[in-house]
Amino acid sequence: MTLFEIDPNVVKPGWTPLLITLVLAGVMVLLYLSMRRQFRKISVPPSDEGGRPAGHADETIEPHGDVEPHGDVEISLKSKSDQT
Repeated sequence: MTLFEIDPNVVKPGWTPLLITLVLAGVMVLLYLSMRRQFRKISVPPSDEGGRPAGHADETIEPHGDVEPHGDVEISLKSKSDQT
């Protein structure tokens, strides 16, 4: 017993889904070729031994003037059941 009893001679795949699939495959190939061409245009400067691109100065990150260090901070990993 099947849910829908459809005669397989009546329901056939048409040419439209095949054409849509072929067009989508063609578009995907064209997009891939375009992406490869764009990636080839990217020039990455060679990096020095420190892992940074050449020409970058060593930068230090400093906090803003209004930020003060808090000193030692105790982190508690107790669950709610441990606190009661």
